[in-house]
Amino acid sequence: MQAIENYKLGETRELLELNTAEEHRELALAMAQQARRSILILTRDLDHPLYDTPEFEQATSELARGSQHARVRILVQDSGKAVKNGHRLVGLAQRISSRIEIRKPAEEYADVNHTFFVADQSGYISRQLADRYVGVANFDDRLSARNLVNFFTEIWDRSQQDPQLRRLHL
Repeated sequence: MQAIENYKLGETRELLELNTAEEHRELALAMAQQARRSILILTRDLDHPLYDTPEFEQATSELARGSQHARVRILVQDSGKAVKNGHRLVGLAQRISSRIEIRKPAEEYADVNHTFFVADQSGYISRQLADRYVGVANFDDRLSARNLVNFFTEIWDRSQQDPQLRRLHL
């Protein structure tokens, strides 16, 4: 793998094999920093090692605030740990709820163990097994990204608000 700064979202077409949480974290951050329209995340528990960093929170915030058309949509199977431990994306979604939304998939998707991240419908990171950091990524593979987006949309359309993520106003 070449230096991360050489990978450009929507331009660099190279299939990358990933084997560590660190590689996943670096690529997710690079894609989030370059995204201009959307980020979609399907995850089991908001993947603390990948998405609960100040840098990822900042990149996500900049995307959401950068355009009225920008959207961040996250599907999380189990938000309990993220809520209990104070995950940065939960707080950010509560502050910018018009552009960042977190939902819980319907029961029919409870056994989905695939996790992925898609930026601007062109770059993606995908793991077939959510509990292992073995996966692939590509900064410009619109066909594969579209397939992931279609699957995400299918789940999103049947998902609901997660009561654990509601902000309490006291």
